[in-house]
Amino acid sequence: MKKIIPLFICLLLSACASSSEALNKDLAGHYYLQGAMEMGSELLLRNDGNFEAIMDFGAAKGNWTQTGQRLTLHRQTSSPVSEDDFGQIFDGMVLHIRPNCLAIEEMDGCYIKAPARQAVE
Repeated sequence: MKKIIPLFICLLLSACASSSEALNKDLAGHYYLQGAMEMGSELLLRNDGNFEAIMDFGAAKGNWTQTGQRLTLHRQTSSPVSEDDFGQIFDGMVLHIRPNCLAIEEMDGCYIKAPARQAVE
């Protein structure tokens, strides 16, 4: 019986891992927020599923996941979150994937992907 429980846990974890949707690596890149009134923000999506984000009043790091045409940010926190920690705005933020835009419908804003930089020789 003791051998069956670890085996069951292993199988359960592998099933959960394989059922998650693969990240669209084309979404990785550096984005700038446009269209949101009086707010500046940048978003960096990495190929490995991690992100960094900053707004005028807060910053965050964590990972991102994709489900269909929705991209969700999941912030890492190492300590209890306080009321004045404005970086928490990124935790659970849902961005809708549109052509040339990651839309934040609640703010009428859109993260526009910056052009890729060319290597300087």
